[in-house]
Amino acid sequence: MMKRVLLIGLIALAIVAAALGSLWLSSGSVTVSVIHTNDMHGYVEAETVKVGSQSFTMGGMANVVGNIDRWRAANPDHTLVLDAGDIWQGTFISSRSQGEIMIDAMNIAGYTAAVPGNHDFDFGQDVLKARVAQAHFPFLAANIIEEATGRTPPFLKPYLITKVGNIRVGIIGLGYPGTPFITKPSNVAGLQFLSGAEAVNHYLDGVRRQADIVIVLSHMGMDEDEKLASTVAGIDVIVGGHSHIVQTNAKQVGQTIIVQAGSNAQYIGKLDLVYDRLHHKVTSFTRANEVVPVVGTTVNAAVEQMVQKKAAEAAEILTKPIGETLVDLDNCYAGECPLGNLVADAMLAAGQADAHPADVAMHNNSGLRARLARGTITYGNLFQVLPFGNVMTALDLTGEQILAILEKTVSGRPGNLVVSGMTYSFDQTRPAGSRITRVTIRGKPLDRQAVYRVQTIDYLAAGGDGQETFKQGKNVVYGDPVVDVVAEYIRQHSPVQPRIEGRILPR
Repeated sequence: MMKRVLLIGLIALAIVAAALGSLWLSSGSVTVSVIHTNDMHGYVEAETVKVGSQSFTMGGMANVVGNIDRWRAANPDHTLVLDAGDIWQGTFISSRSQGEIMIDAMNIAGYTAAVPGNHDFDFGQDVLKARVAQAHFPFLAANIIEEATGRTPPFLKPYLITKVGNIRVGIIGLGYPGTPFITKPSNVAGLQFLSGAEAVNHYLDGVRRQADIVIVLSHMGMDEDEKLASTVAGIDVIVGGHSHIVQTNAKQVGQTIIVQAGSNAQYIGKLDLVYDRLHHKVTSFTRANEVVPVVGTTVNAAVEQMVQKKAAEAAEILTKPIGETLVDLDNCYAGECPLGNLVADAMLAAGQADAHPADVAMHNNSGLRARLARGTITYGNLFQVLPFGNVMTALDLTGEQILAILEKTVSGRPGNLVVSGMTYSFDQTRPAGSRITRVTIRGKPLDRQAVYRVQTIDYLAAGGDGQETFKQGKNVVYGDPVVDVVAEYIRQHSPVQPRIEGRILPR
């Protein structure tokens, strides 16, 4: 009898202990660390920065992963690592392997999830699928669906439910809804891009039921992230990208925390969320210095060794001088600039328009991604200006079609086409469809009925930037990569000194 009473007592104590343990787990607070990057654009190499007599390295994947290693070690059971897209397109080293080196580094870092940015489609869907298959983490995009089925493509997932310690985190991915308008149409063939709010509303309730914390991993840009936070309740955090904003201090819109960590692997964010397990909510978070520069205080040796090997292989090509510029050449978001004139002139002079020389050359401003500093120009410098792998594309267009293209280019910003062999004037205060006020080609007024030979890039020829009229071109001929054409032009004409010539005139 005594033994039975003792056994019952022990069972009762075990039940009480279990209940108390459960109560302890559901009470108190835990810190969840969300480490995040975005818009790294293939910047695998660190840059040496000198301040007075001191020097240090900034950026680069060895330093990025070193920071991740250090922060994870401080909170090993409750750390997530997320990337908000545009991972591998932008540098020679990364583009040469179509992004393999970036995914290798991210695998070493132990990323939890990523979202495909618009530039992650630049090498086509087959390459994106290969990078997703290579990754040890999922790519998320709730707003990218197959046109044929209305479902998420097999290589993507709409969301992820993961556990860090005893905390369940739901992560919903959002790609850039405007991707079809800024990449080659073939890169997104068969896919539809929904609005962020539509996709989040579709999944949020289900994710919320499975998760303690809900994160939206977004490549929509800060403005759209703020709109999402203000219109859709129930999102704890938005980890953003696309707009390249160094959001040093976390922003809060309603109850939603928004963060973004610059670009080019130069910054990294660490958002510490204090989660109250008793009341099931985030009670505080990192407000100041949430995003910090990536400096070489902690380097991941495995990534550094990998990057050094790839950099050595590429150095012979990248460091080779191709010419000289006598002036600084800044890239231009809109309108005319000397760098744009240099690129367009090189395209026009290349003689890759088949039967007869081109009358006009056109390249989009947004395709010029870096500046050239006065002095020696290397192939690596020029590749940073023209990193997209676009090829020369010649086609026939009527004057009427050219006019439609110019109307489109001034419909938003004040001109998104640099040109050669042409001048155009515009007035954005006039009604749409009548904003182009004057066009000359080879010094003569545009003839709407005439057929002109136009030299452009395959991105625009396929309707990129929403320029659908290019797709009506006839007698299409493809040529060499634009970066190589411009490199050869600089070699032949060095030193170059392009200037503003009045090719594009707002009125």
